[in-house]
Amino acid sequence: MKCEMWNVKCEMELCHPERSAKREVEGSRTRIILPLLISAFAILAPLSFAQQNSDIDAVKQRAALNSAKADLEEARKKRDMAVAARWKDRETANQERELFNEKYNESKEKVDALMSERARLFEDVRVAREDLAQVKLQAEKARAEYLSLAAGPERLETLSKFAEQGIPFKVAERIEAQNKVKKEMGLYRDDPVRIAKSLLEVAKGELAFTREIHLEEAELVFGKVVAEGSRLRLGGLYAMEMASAATDVNGNKPSALMLPVAGEKKRSFSWQENLTPETKKDVSKAFDGAKDSAYVMVPVDVLLSTELSSELANHQETTWKDELREFFKNGGILMYPIVTLFALGLLVALWRFVWLMVVGFGGLSTRRAIKALQKGDIETARTLAKKSHGEVGKVLRAVLSKNYAGRDGAEKALEELFSAEVPKLESGLTWISVFAATAPLLGLLGTVMGMIELFDVITMHGTSDPKLLAGGISIALVTTEAGLIVAIPLQLVHTFLKNRADALRSRMERAGLVVLNALWIKEK
Repeated sequence: MKCEMWNVKCEMELCHPERSAKREVEGSRTRIILPLLISAFAILAPLSFAQQNSDIDAVKQRAALNSAKADLEEARKKRDMAVAARWKDRETANQERELFNEKYNESKEKVDALMSERARLFEDVRVAREDLAQVKLQAEKARAEYLSLAAGPERLETLSKFAEQGIPFKVAERIEAQNKVKKEMGLYRDDPVRIAKSLLEVAKGELAFTREIHLEEAELVFGKVVAEGSRLRLGGLYAMEMASAATDVNGNKPSALMLPVAGEKKRSFSWQENLTPETKKDVSKAFDGAKDSAYVMVPVDVLLSTELSSELANHQETTWKDELREFFKNGGILMYPIVTLFALGLLVALWRFVWLMVVGFGGLSTRRAIKALQKGDIETARTLAKKSHGEVGKVLRAVLSKNYAGRDGAEKALEELFSAEVPKLESGLTWISVFAATAPLLGLLGTVMGMIELFDVITMHGTSDPKLLAGGISIALVTTEAGLIVAIPLQLVHTFLKNRADALRSRMERAGLVVLNALWIKEK
């Protein structure tokens, strides 16, 4: 059968060569594709088995994964339950902590309050101890002072000075009261209160005595004459008396003052009758006012100074020359240069005033010449300018005496004239200003020198005598007063002369402009 099939095939091929070629091509394709299919099956077969195996493994893994997911979900639920339980525990712990903190803060505040109270109590205790120590110290001091009241009679020294320094009235009664206290100091040393009361009574008596105003009628002695009159006492500082009727030759009422006098050992008081007329008038007015008025002016020497008292009782009338001489003497050596500056300043001022009056007076011709220039009458102005005087006349002659070609030449001539004449106007005025500025400086120097001398006096004699200090300060200020007395008028004179010089220079400038404008207009 095969042979038949082959034969048939051969016949077909022989009969149809195209078909045989086509069959050969298909056979070759088959031969090529078949091995490829076989090899592909050989390759894909293991892969398909491997894929089946991998699918099986994947199913197993998925099952394991699902199981793990279930376990994980269960673990997550357990974890969420644990977290919830933990948050609940934490919330409970936070609440407990907040409650604890509140109690802690309350306790801390109480402790702080107790500590502050403790510190305050300690401070109060410390202050109380200091106060107690101070009170003890004051108590000891007071106790010592209390016990020292009976130490000795030196407690009466202050009160005794009033009797020694004041006028001699009621001296016996005051000294007797003080002696009584001295005896009590010796007898009652264990009873300081009694001594203190006695001292207080004596002090009250002295105070009342200094405030007494006592007016009485009595027999008065004036030299060798005894007359009826009145006596007035102001405490322990002043007393005066005056007769009721005139007893002297001139018909005046004699009067006297109780004034201190310098004695050999200490100051003493006596009636002084040699009073100045002004003082006698004051005494008479005081007695008249004491009888008829509640307000009285009394010439009282409250300082009880022997110098003031001697001036009050032995005053002499002085003229202005004597006062000027005393003023110059009190100023010291620096008064000489101050007076010299004043004299020189006045001389220079007088010289400059006279000179300015002379050179500033141009006469009637000068005024007429200026009016003629203003009207344009040049020839008349030239004639009048020759008769003019002073600085203004010089200005007019400097331009009108020559025929200048133009205004420039005339202006140059005026400039030369002004440069030569203007400085003369202010010559000497600077010296007046220097004198006015130097005088107060010299006065200040004299004041400084006087204050230095005053401090030397204070160093030697102290400050017990106010009259001495007041006199020294007054003398120290005399030079300053003299310097100002010199400087003020000199400065005023300097200003006056400076204004005069400026006014004259303005007139010169005005005259120069008038003459230049007149000539310039004429040339046009």
